[in-house]
Amino acid sequence: MVTIDGPAGAGKSTVARLLATRLGYRLLDTGGMYRAIAWSVAQTGVDPDDERAIARHLKSVTVTVDGDRFLVNGRDVTSEIRTPEIGALTSRITALAPVRDAVTPLQRRLASAGGVVLEGRDTGTVVCPDAEVKFFLDASIETRARRRQRELAAAGRTVPLDAVRAEITVRDAQDRTRALAPLKKADDAIEVDTSARTTDEVVGAMLEAVERVRCCTRS
Repeated sequence: MVTIDGPAGAGKSTVARLLATRLGYRLLDTGGMYRAIAWSVAQTGVDPDDERAIARHLKSVTVTVDGDRFLVNGRDVTSEIRTPEIGALTSRITALAPVRDAVTPLQRRLASAGGVVLEGRDTGTVVCPDAEVKFFLDASIETRARRRQRELAAAGRTVPLDAVRAEITVRDAQDRTRALAPLKKADDAIEVDTSARTTDEVVGAMLEAVERVRCCTRS
């Protein structure tokens, strides 16, 4: 089992997908699960700061992960959960205990069979703290903002770089300072700065790290 945590724009999603493919593992995008919950909240108009209302809402919500696809009560919302608005809402609701209590056990069950790469913000610290290999990916704010801007452009959304940078800065603050499962590097995680490295270089370095752990385990 491999976990990959880090802030928005660090390159986690692309790297996690490639690493999982190279290892022959399944990929579990834990952030996508929270985004699916946030989408459901946005659709129903539930107050995202009302824990009791959120808890009641979650009783009628089922999130299903099917490969790269996310379904809410059977509806495929994969393309609808990647907007900046849903991203901002996700940071707000992931600070709530009812949301964590609902999603974390599901993530653990999906990972329990092993042979999985988990990508998110607390996979190595909270979801699977006993994972064999943990990574923490990071990059400069400028690099992350430009990457996010390109992602939005590819999705047909033209957003000024300053606006993207401001959005990421706000989300960083929310993720790192929340009381419940804040974004942080696990003590035994391998930190990888992706600012000046290609995707292939990052994945290559991570594969080497995984192999070193495997060798130590076999010996």
